[in-house]
Amino acid sequence: MPAGRNPVSLNWSEARRLRTHAQGLGAARAADVAGAVRQAGAIQAQDRLGWLLGVGTRSVGLTAEDVERARNVERTVVRSWLMRGTLHLVPAEDFRWMLGLLGQAMDAKALKRRADLGISPEDHARVLDFFRADLTRRGTLKRTEVTDVLAAAGLPAESQAPRHLLRTASMLGVICFGPDQDDDETHILIDDWLPDDEPPADPWAELARRYFSAYGPATAADFRWWTGLPAADARRGFTALADELNGVSVDGAEMWMTPDSAARIDEVLSDPAEVVRVLGPFDPYLLGYAKRQLGVEEPLLKRINAGGGMIRSCVIIDGRLVGTWERKRRARGLAVSVTCFEPFSDDARSQLESEFAEIARFLGTDVSWSLTLDPAAARSE
Repeated sequence: MPAGRNPVSLNWSEARRLRTHAQGLGAARAADVAGAVRQAGAIQAQDRLGWLLGVGTRSVGLTAEDVERARNVERTVVRSWLMRGTLHLVPAEDFRWMLGLLGQAMDAKALKRRADLGISPEDHARVLDFFRADLTRRGTLKRTEVTDVLAAAGLPAESQAPRHLLRTASMLGVICFGPDQDDDETHILIDDWLPDDEPPADPWAELARRYFSAYGPATAADFRWWTGLPAADARRGFTALADELNGVSVDGAEMWMTPDSAARIDEVLSDPAEVVRVLGPFDPYLLGYAKRQLGVEEPLLKRINAGGGMIRSCVIIDGRLVGTWERKRRARGLAVSVTCFEPFSDDARSQLESEFAEIARFLGTDVSWSLTLDPAAARSE
């Protein structure tokens, strides 16, 4: 039975503020790239602006160049397929043990997709040895070279099959993303790119600890969603940490936090309220829970999910979704259009200006922005 039999009672507004703090979106932010990634548990990484801002919004003084240097040169963070079988940035020292817990389970969930792409069990088994041999010889493999080398080896190379075979070889512990070359992503043997770090004493408990540290207050179902693991494996992780967790009641719903986070509840809730944050696409704050209603009101859920798996860039106030934003590249930088779902106060507009000024500094480009009230919100005033 987890700790906290007499849980602290919170309302949804308080829980959102605690979640933003846990995610590194509050006053305390990281000073280095790996620290920012660890603070979020992991940073979703299928969109470049998304992973850059995922780090930038959780750190102080860093630049986009620092993030790419950490990934491409310093090797303190690594990009690969992990939680839910999707692309993430994680601290390099955590990659191997996380992959050991998640990789095979995520790959096993793709049986139907493999069949749909014409990838036979023989292809699936052979591709691991193929990448080991090919990358031992060439060192790195550019994205633009993948289709040709697979076809030359007699492996499926049509449609999405090459991407899926790369994902398989990554999830089964052979390759990961390496250093960019000529503005192209590359793949490299894990053993050639990363040291063989010592795993934590109890990897299952550590996986749960990383989650509840970064996302609490959250439920056991949220933890399972974040990992993408089968129910039995997710339960194993939660149970391994259960006695360490503190229970909280959020409007009657049972949720959990780590002891360190629970000890700071009063401190976090005494910080200034009505804090505006601008988040990039696919931000972990929106993707780390089985249900997003705590941060996103039900009528707005479709406004951040643009279809095709896309999660829009957004604006939050104290962890509550209040708007989305889109960018277009111009000759002198980015032109940003913000759509807000409720009227913004003068203070909120001022904070928004500061947020985009910081994004401009981080990206090293000019950012101009405009604000439009959603017509539906305007009609409800």
